[in-house]
Amino acid sequence: GYSTATSNGINYSCNSGPVQCCGSLQAPSNYNAANIASLVGVAAQGITGQLGVQCNPITAIGVGSGANCASKPVCCEQNFQNQLVGVNCVPATVGL
Repeated sequence: GYSTATSNGINYSCNSGPVQCCGSLQAPSNYNAANIASLVGVAAQGITGQLGVQCNPITAIGVGSGANCASKPVCCEQNFQNQLVGVNCVPATVGL
């Protein structure tokens, strides 16, 4: 799995990919999410989690563009456009 700590010392982990911070998460039934999914070649009907938009990885030492995450960190099964779009995103697991 993947694990990282944010700047506030909270550890997050993922089984399906790097821990990321996304600007927004949308349900695959959302019209905009379906359009974004089709742009990256993914059928919205095949998405079981959320669609993440404007995603940035949170690095292992808690720095980088995703380190100050305004929303909850997520794990996405697949990433497109240099991780800008994440598919099947779920909340990252909080470690102690």
